[in-house]
Amino acid sequence: MDYKDLVFYQKARQVVKAINKEVQFWMKSDHEREISRQLFRSATSVGANIAEGHGRHAGLEYIHYLLIAQGSANEVDHWLNTALDCEIGNSQHLQEIIHLNNETRKMLAATISTLKNQRRKESIREDVPPIPFTLIPLKLKMTYD
Repeated sequence: MDYKDLVFYQKARQVVKAINKEVQFWMKSDHEREISRQLFRSATSVGANIAEGHGRHAGLEYIHYLLIAQGSANEVDHWLNTALDCEIGNSQHLQEIIHLNNETRKMLAATISTLKNQRRKESIREDVPPIPFTLIPLKLKMTYD
């Protein structure tokens, strides 16, 4: 499967497109420009980390990149809420983007949880029951010279 087929990657791209459309009208003041730069940077980071991690589709490294993508999606949420707090942009559009970004965040969290659980199951050998250390008989053969 290609990373482009992942639903949470597609959602992340939709967030970037919506943000790009919204911030085009924000360039009136320094703080609008700064928030738009941070917002766009963090939004594009979500998809980039999903793509990079999927290319390393092996265990902990993939989970690592998905965690970075999740952190970037959280940052997107922060900047969207900051824009709302500062009354920048169209609040209805921002709320729609927040909702879309939250869907991405939930999908990332569910995927990370699933992958971590799979790794735990793989590390446990279910065919051999664990033996407590205290029940292992210890036989020492003592020799004296």
